[in-house]
Amino acid sequence: MSIILECIRTVGRGERGRKPLSEQQAFDVMDAYLTSKESGDGSVGDDQMAMLLMLIRVQNETNEEIAGFVKAFQSRVPSLGADIDWPCYAGKRKADNGTDQPWHGLAAKILSLNGYKVLLHGYKDIASGRTHIEDYLEQLEIPVAKNPQDAQQQLESHGISYLPLNHFAPIAQTMIGWKNRYGLRTPINTVVRALNPGAAKIGVRGSFHPGFQQLHAEVDQTIDSKSLSVISYKGQNGESEYNPKVSQTVWLSSQRGVESFYWPEMMVSELAMPTKAAFLQVEEASNLMANTVVASMAAVLFTETQQYEKAYKQALNYWNKYCC
Repeated sequence: MSIILECIRTVGRGERGRKPLSEQQAFDVMDAYLTSKESGDGSVGDDQMAMLLMLIRVQNETNEEIAGFVKAFQSRVPSLGADIDWPCYAGKRKADNGTDQPWHGLAAKILSLNGYKVLLHGYKDIASGRTHIEDYLEQLEIPVAKNPQDAQQQLESHGISYLPLNHFAPIAQTMIGWKNRYGLRTPINTVVRALNPGAAKIGVRGSFHPGFQQLHAEVDQTIDSKSLSVISYKGQNGESEYNPKVSQTVWLSSQRGVESFYWPEMMVSELAMPTKAAFLQVEEASNLMANTVVASMAAVLFTETQQYEKAYKQALNYWNKYCC
């Protein structure tokens, strides 16, 4: 029996007979699908893979399934030597008051100005009507890579790079597009956030739906529990941007395992403003912008210190230096 049929039967049997895929099964079936697409032999069809993903989605994907899928993609992506992996896939809902601007992009840029090599990667879903970081890369002075090798050079010369999904995992981008074809989100939306094409040791995972914050941390723990530290939280509109106006439980995957931390609301009434604005400044949103940038940086720095007050103080220092 082919691997794709084996996996469809595993997850698609009746309620008492079905079970999730093992990590090895998930790797094998995704590897077979990617090989089929690369060779053009059609041994694993799009319809078969879409059916499998939909069945998995109905049951809720497990960290072993996602980890297996991720590893199949990662086996085809070179290690680029980044420090921070920052996926940007959800985008932000359109808003007239400027709150739809990708403030997390500025957080990433400031971290790069302070010695971190930051690799952002993402996908602009035009059909969603949302604002994506790709719309603001020029304002943020973040170079766009044509391919992984180009991204590696930009990390060395600029300390930051944006690598579009289509430039390092084009098949994954096609699979994300299945949402518009079938009307349902598939586990690929979770997979792409964990691809870590830069082989970074620090990762950011923003998501929207309850439970996915823990899932993302568990996925990265399964993929690499020895050297990768990942902060996972409910991001603004599901994007990898921390919302300082809410209190929430965040999840950290590190060498110590997967841990949860409760962070209260962290809005500061008065913060410095930059002399050179990267975004269109809307007065009523300027303080929220500043708080969001600082909080997003603090979340990343927390992966190193695991002390929030220390991480926030460092982020605030970076922000004040940027504003001078």
